[in-house]
Amino acid sequence: MARDTEDTLYDILLDPSLDDDVYRALASRRRRYAVYALMEWDRVSMDELADVLTGWLYASEYRMATPDDRNRLITELRHEHVHMLRKAGLAGYDSSGDGLVLPELAYPVARLLRWARRNEYPN
Repeated sequence: MARDTEDTLYDILLDPSLDDDVYRALASRRRRYAVYALMEWDRVSMDELADVLTGWLYASEYRMATPDDRNRLITELRHEHVHMLRKAGLAGYDSSGDGLVLPELAYPVARLLRWARRNEYPN
């Protein structure tokens, strides 16, 4: 996986149009992974999101996730993470079901997310 140069990183991070809410939302690995899932599929139910994130998060810890891990994560998503993602404009609520959709992202936000995903998540 190719890493970007420090100059590219600074150029992305110092973009004055990026809102503090975006940085706050992306400070959590769980929220970043939720956005990565939305970038991959555009729309996910809360159950699908919990399944995917549980797998991604615990695979990086080299252990099997338990049903309790998944239940804890879906509770965190519903009570904390989804609110912060929506506030930052990184996710929208799917009114046709219990899930999230990827909203149209401003160019600087999309650029930051592409950089973060490319340099963090081993695809």
